[in-house]
Amino acid sequence: MKVDYLELLQRNLVDEIEATRAYAATMAMAPPGDIPVLLELLADETDHIAHVAQLISQQTGNSVDYSALVSGVE
Repeated sequence: MKVDYLELLQRNLVDEIEATRAYAATMAMAPPGDIPVLLELLADETDHIAHVAQLISQQTGNSVDYSALVSGVE
């Protein structure tokens, strides 16, 4: 199976969104002292999402359809 650049970017986007969800869930259970570190990680992940989405848009000429790529996005 040959994977092209766009498919890899789309997989990367899904991975970044799933990581963001995981950090948010972790924050819900984290001790208060750990929240600043988790917020920093969450901010990094959202930056990654924006960058990857921009690369996808450059490849397709369209905005990213998150709901088509990631389950649970409406």
